[in-house]
Amino acid sequence: MNLFLLMANWTAKPTPKSEITMPIIPKNPANDVLVRRPRQDSTTKLIAYYGYPVERHYVTTDDGYTIEVQRIPNGRDDRSIDGCTKRPVVFFMHGLFGTSFGWLFNLPSQSAAFVFADAGFDVWLGNVRGTEYGLNHTTFHPKEARFWNFTLYDHSHFDLRQQIEYALEKTNQKSLFYVGHSQGTTVMFARLAEADATWQSKIRIFFALGPTAGFLKPLMPFTMLEEGPLQLLIQFVLDGKFGILPVEVPKTIISIITDVCQSRFLSPLCSAGLNAAGLETLGQVNTSRIPVIISHFPSATSTLNLLHWAQIFKFHELRRLDLGAKRNLIAYGQEEAPKLDIGNIVTQTILYFSKDDQITDEVDVREIIMKQMGPGLIENYSLDHFTHADYAIGLRATDEVYKPIIYRIYKEIKMKGC
Repeated sequence: MNLFLLMANWTAKPTPKSEITMPIIPKNPANDVLVRRPRQDSTTKLIAYYGYPVERHYVTTDDGYTIEVQRIPNGRDDRSIDGCTKRPVVFFMHGLFGTSFGWLFNLPSQSAAFVFADAGFDVWLGNVRGTEYGLNHTTFHPKEARFWNFTLYDHSHFDLRQQIEYALEKTNQKSLFYVGHSQGTTVMFARLAEADATWQSKIRIFFALGPTAGFLKPLMPFTMLEEGPLQLLIQFVLDGKFGILPVEVPKTIISIITDVCQSRFLSPLCSAGLNAAGLETLGQVNTSRIPVIISHFPSATSTLNLLHWAQIFKFHELRRLDLGAKRNLIAYGQEEAPKLDIGNIVTQTILYFSKDDQITDEVDVREIIMKQMGPGLIENYSLDHFTHADYAIGLRATDEVYKPIIYRIYKEIKMKGC
């Protein structure tokens, strides 16, 4: 993937911590909401277009980032769960280069956010700093390098943690169910690894789709550099020689690609591109939705975050970003970057993985996550013919992933109460 600098039009303005909004339904949602360049209201407009109630909330982290979180408080038929005075909360977190829109890519019967809302749950869609839903800061501007001085650990320690706490406070509940995909699993593994039992009890069950907590096999471009050159590059970035930069495909390029994918004559090129990227090799993608997917993916992240991911591939486990021995002593009080030990996790955790996943395959899950995890790991499921993206955009995901999770939550509620 080519890496481009962020081209963002941004106006600093004070943002409230919570704002409930019912967006105006666009006259032509197929063009206005789905396949034009992503805007901060794309997710809420699409939710409203399909007839679901929607709220927009803002969470300001301890280090100053203000991030939008969307909420679908109930489904279209206002269904509730027997015996529950409040709808149980299900919190979703997207993967690397994604946003909350990723849980809405398909039609309502095929999109996780809608399927769970219609099943009687209070659905919250999380986001992380740097995406189009996380470009506000109390002090920094996105055009400043210091705005992009973050890694997946910051997503975990600040973004995820405080969004979870916010959702529980707003709903006046003690715990919730969590569904993460790809990096959305990694940040929860990291959070639980360093959290005490009290905080871990806030997560009733952690459902990990395409879970990532370490890798055994090489994956380009993350394994392109050996450990020495990789560490040198990190030092260049931290010294300001290379720059702490955002990584994003310019919106103009995304618009052009989207227009190509909408063309009846050129759309096969998009299918071929997804196939080459390993996203459509198993025939799970609705090709008519490709323009929707491409217009909202990829979102932005930071150079340091990608370098942190490169280190995870080298270490084969979760650690804080290795800053080099001298900087590690200053930041962590030790020469080595601290390990985030998933053996400390006691939260009930259920894994969904596939041998056909090109990013984190069955070997990675069995040899790293399942061998390192402690008593928290209660179930694991190996799925047939799922690529890494299929958990979010695959047509079989509703029947083979979402509904089984829903039934598992129903079982948990029946056994232990709401």
